[in-house]
Parts: sequence; C-alpha cells; structure tokens
Amino acid sequence: MKVDILCEGKVIGSSNLDPVDPPMGVAGGLLVPAPDYDPRLHAYVIDGDDNKLSKSAEILARSDEYGMLVCAGVGIEDFNETLQEIHVTVLGIAYPEYKTFFGAHALYKAYWHNED
Repeated sequence: MKVDILCEGKVIGSSNLDPVDPPMGVAGGLLVPAPDYDPRLHAYVIDGDDNKLSKSAEILARSDEYGMLVCAGVGIEDFNETLQEIHVTVLGIAYPEYKTFFGAHALYKAYWHNED
C-alpha cells in the first residue's frame, strides 16, 4: 500500500508498505525521502545509533485510498549512510482496517493461510 509519511503537516517521504506482522498490526517498507526529510528530526535511529526525537514531532502515515492511518505510531530507522536504506514502520494498525489494507497481499495470505 502506497503511503505518504508526514510530520507537522509536511510530506517527509513515501513508502510502499507491506504487512510485516499481521497479528500485531505492523506494516513496513523502505522510505523514499522527500526534500523536507531530515534524519535528525524524523528518525529515531540513525545508522544504528539512537536519536532523541522531539515529542512534538509526531510522524503519521496517509494513504490516498484510505486517508490517515489510525495506528499506535510510525517510526523511521535511517541507515542511509551505512546501508543506503531508510526504513519506515507503522505499528498497531487495528483490525478490521489491517485486513482491509493488506488482505489481498501475498504476505498477508501466507501468514493467515488457514483463515476463511
């Protein structure tokens, strides 16, 4: 599912989320940073080191199809310097929304192969 990642109303990146841990409502993917992305302001990990974020800098995920994702939180791990990758994780997406978002995805189906 394609999403924009936002902080303080600005798009700081985008990602194609995959279902990572269906029972926990976790989705994740690689972040494609936008010009307003700054790892010091948005990533809680930078190349393996903890980065203290401002509590006021809430990070959100928004889909064109579904709107703002209701979840427990969004986190960014920036390994751009060492691995040339930035990861975004969306935590605690509730059901039935999680199934709506990812029910047709092969990874979701593989996890819940006995469902329905």
